[in-house]
Amino acid sequence: MIRLIQEKDIEIVCKIVNDNWTSVYAGYVNEQLLNNNGCFDRKKRMEKDFLSGRLSNYVYECNEHIIALLSVGDTADSDKIGAFEVWRIYISEAYKNQGIGNQLLDFAEKQAIKYGCKEIVIWAFKENIKAISFYKKHAYVKDKEEYLGEPYLAYGVRLNKKLDK
Repeated sequence: MIRLIQEKDIEIVCKIVNDNWTSVYAGYVNEQLLNNNGCFDRKKRMEKDFLSGRLSNYVYECNEHIIALLSVGDTADSDKIGAFEVWRIYISEAYKNQGIGNQLLDFAEKQAIKYGCKEIVIWAFKENIKAISFYKKHAYVKDKEEYLGEPYLAYGVRLNKKLDK
């Protein structure tokens, strides 16, 4: 079940995100973002972000366990004004490759259409081949690549998809 995040979910969601950062991004993202201090700082930023209402944040719950996070909202990309953006999709390691990512992405696209957006964008680290392949499988097309600089020290790839209403 996909539902809006609640304050009681924040601790586990932050753990899911940090676990993904340390396992998936190791070797190509700034190591300072992957150590204990980096994870602590990310957790504090996410807690603040979740409570701010800047994005719509959803959890995927299965048998009363939170196993994934989806964050969506307006894009910050100045060349894509009015586009919808998937800001975060993170799934607990034990639940990957079970179709949850497909469900979350489908849900995000339906939210974008509901809000009248004609396009959806997603950023991924260039080295995250698995994520990029996943998005391409869902008809997303790479339209931009750039060096992200501090704090990431890695290249990012933006993918987009035109939406049918």
